[in-house]
Amino acid sequence: MLKRKNIRHLQRYHQIINILVKHGLGYLVQRLGWEEITPSSCRSEVCNCQRERDEVLAIRLRLALTELGPTFVKLGQMLSTRPDLLPPVFICELEKLQDKVSALTEEQIISRLEHELGHPDQVFAYFDRQPLAAASIGQVHRARLKSGEEVIVKVQRPDLEVTMQNDLEIIRGLAELSERRSLEARRIGLTAMIDDYSRLLIRELDYEREARSTERARANFAGDSRVVIPRVFWEYSTRYVLTEEYIEGVKLSNMEEISRRGWDRRKLSRLGTETFLSQILLHGFFQADPHPGNILILDEDRIAFIDFGEVGTLTDNRLMQLGELLLSINRQDVDKIIATLESMGIIGESIDREELEEDIADLVAHVTSSSVGELDMNRLRIEVMNMAYRHDLKMPSYLTALMKALVTVEGVGKKLDPTFNFMEIVQPLAVKVFEERLKPDRIYKQLRRRYYHDIKPLGTLPADFQKLVKTAGQGEMQITMQVEFNPKAKRQLNQLASRLGISFIISAGLISSALIVTAGRGSDDILTLVGAGGFAAALVGLAVFIISVVRS
Repeated sequence: MLKRKNIRHLQRYHQIINILVKHGLGYLVQRLGWEEITPSSCRSEVCNCQRERDEVLAIRLRLALTELGPTFVKLGQMLSTRPDLLPPVFICELEKLQDKVSALTEEQIISRLEHELGHPDQVFAYFDRQPLAAASIGQVHRARLKSGEEVIVKVQRPDLEVTMQNDLEIIRGLAELSERRSLEARRIGLTAMIDDYSRLLIRELDYEREARSTERARANFAGDSRVVIPRVFWEYSTRYVLTEEYIEGVKLSNMEEISRRGWDRRKLSRLGTETFLSQILLHGFFQADPHPGNILILDEDRIAFIDFGEVGTLTDNRLMQLGELLLSINRQDVDKIIATLESMGIIGESIDREELEEDIADLVAHVTSSSVGELDMNRLRIEVMNMAYRHDLKMPSYLTALMKALVTVEGVGKKLDPTFNFMEIVQPLAVKVFEERLKPDRIYKQLRRRYYHDIKPLGTLPADFQKLVKTAGQGEMQITMQVEFNPKAKRQLNQLASRLGISFIISAGLISSALIVTAGRGSDDILTLVGAGGFAAALVGLAVFIISVVRS
C-alpha cells in the first residue's frame, strides 16, 4: 500500500509509469515492484513485457528520463557515476543525457532580477535579453555593469527549487515502494541513495555555492599566468543569480576557429591537459564536468576555465591513496592494489577474492604491457566499470567523476592533436607531485594531523574500558539488536508464532479437561460431562492443528 503522504502524487506516478511503458520499459516497472500504482490501461503491457538487450534498454531509459523532465535528467546523470549498480552500457548512455528546455521569457528574467537585485536598470548599463545558453537549472546572459565591466549573468528558473523538491519527494516515494517489494532495492539501499542524490541536486541549485567554488579555483591558480578564472561580483550575486566576469575566448571545441587563427594545436593540447591535471594533482579541486564548452582558449599560452557548478574534491589522503594505487599498478603488485582499494572503501566483504585478483591481474597486465601511446583512457575506464559491476565494487563518486573528467580531457587532446599522448604528460607531472608530497615537512604535517585525528583519542581508552567493565559488573549493560527479515521469513515466523500459541491453548484445554473429569468422577455427573466435552473439543482441535501443519 502507498503511504498516505504519497497518495496525493498518484496522478504523477501514473504519468511516470505511462511514459516508461511508452518507451518499452514495462520490464523495469515490474522489476521495481510498482505494479500496485500501475494504471489499469497499461497493466497488461507491464505484465507481458519481455526484457530487451541491455543496449536497447539503455537507450530507452535515456529517452524516458529526458521526457520525464529536468529532475529525472539530473538523477540519470548522477546514476551514471555508479558503475557498481549499472552495467557500462547504461553508464555510457546515461552520460549522454541532455536537458531539453525552452528559454525563459523576458518577463520571467526581469521578475527574477528585480526580486534578487532590486532595480536591474540601476545595476546594468546593458543586458542582453537573448541567452548565450539555456539549461535545466537556469540560463546565461551577456551584460555590462554601470561601472563598465563586461559580465555574464546566470539567472535561475523561477520556482525551480519547489518543482524539484516536489519531484524528489515523488521519486523517494517510488524508492520506498521498491524497497517494500524488491530485495534488490533493499540491498542497495535505494531510498538512502535517493536521499543522497537529492541533497546533491538541491546543493547544485545554490549559485552562491558555485560562486565560492569559482573563487577557490581562482585563488588556486593565482600564481599561474597560464590560467584565467572569472572574477565573481558578489554584490550582484545571490542564491538565484550569479554575476561573473565575461571572458572573451575561443571554445576548445571550436576547431575551425582555432585553425583559422593559426594556433599551434599540439601546444594547445598540452596546455589544456597540463593545466587541468594541475587542478587535480596540485590543488585536489577540479571541474567535474569539463566539457569543451567550459574551456576557453585566450591565446597559445593562456587558457580559461569557466563554470564551476559541478566540482570534485580530492583530500590529501585521497591523493596519497591514488598515488599508492598508481605506484602499485606500475609495479604490478596485485596484493598491494587490493589492499589500497580496501583502504579506499571500494572493496566490500562479500567478494570472491580469487576472481577479483584474476581480473585485476589481467587489467594491470593490459595497462603495463601497452605502450604509452596505445593506452586508451576511455577503454580503460570501461574495463574498470565492467569490473566494478561484476564484483559489486563501491566506486566513490569523486573517483568516477575524476575518471570521466580525464577521459574528456584526453578526448579533447586527441581532437586537437591526433598524435596526442595523454600518459606522456600525466606520468612526469604525477611523479613530481607525489615526490613533493613525500617530502619530510609534508609527511610531518600529515603525521601531526593523524595524531590529533586518530592517536590522541586513544588516550581516553583506559578510562572508557574501565567504565565498560564497571557497567557490565553491575549488570547494567544493554545491547540493542535489530534483525531484518525478508517478507517470506516474516510470514514463516508469524505462522510459527501462531502455531505455538494454538498448541499452548490446546494443551491447556486437554490438561484442564482431564482435571475436571478426574475431580467430578463418581460425585458430580454434570462436572464429568463438562470435562468430557472439553476434552473432546481439545482432541478435535489437536487433530485439526496436526492436519494443518502436515499440509503446510
